[in-house]
Amino acid sequence: MLRARIPALVIVAVAPLLAGCVGDEPTVALLVADGSDASSRAVDVARFTDRVEATCDECRVQVFDAEGDAATQKSQARQAEATSADVVVVVPVDTDGLDTLTGSDLPVVSLGELVPGSDRFVGLAGGALPTQRGTDLAAAREVLLGDEEAMTYVPTGAMSERAADVAVAFLADTPAADAEVVDGVESWLYESQEVTVDTLTSVLVGQGVVTLDDLCSGETAKRCVRLGLR
Repeated sequence: MLRARIPALVIVAVAPLLAGCVGDEPTVALLVADGSDASSRAVDVARFTDRVEATCDECRVQVFDAEGDAATQKSQARQAEATSADVVVVVPVDTDGLDTLTGSDLPVVSLGELVPGSDRFVGLAGGALPTQRGTDLAAAREVLLGDEEAMTYVPTGAMSERAADVAVAFLADTPAADAEVVDGVESWLYESQEVTVDTLTSVLVGQGVVTLDDLCSGETAKRCVRLGLR
């Protein structure tokens, strides 16, 4: 991959960035691949929405859930355009199936996986998102019990907030901070982490991904005591 660094020209802080901008109610359309998939690693819809609303006074987020169907997501992309969305953030079902969306004048931010033709991209430095059974909490409890040696932690919350910042920067017509150019696309790339029983608390609890109470409840309670976690 060809990478070049873009200097940080503006930092989006958690304070109102837009008191008013394009139209009376600037709209960010969030196209989600499958909102019912508990193992999804690409987006935290609540954190994305909260971030947009914290940084843009008048903005609203319109969520479209494709429920894992590429044809549905194509239709939802057209609907987002028709309902006057000002920027689209897409977690794609099929990265090659949204050429109509990226061929329009509507700014498109890819999240998780890069949709060809996107204006900007937020994802992992290592490429595609790793698969996982269930939630981070479920995976962490399996590691704690010894059912699995390790799990891969993806910073979904941080990626979601970054995608929100990038979308709001489009609305404000300002550069977004700390981007690097990868294959011609402004990108923000994050690192996944392998988490073992020795790093469960420092990584997951320390970063607020899970709580110690949730990690050490029920069948894992005795194991936590044995390991000195409680």
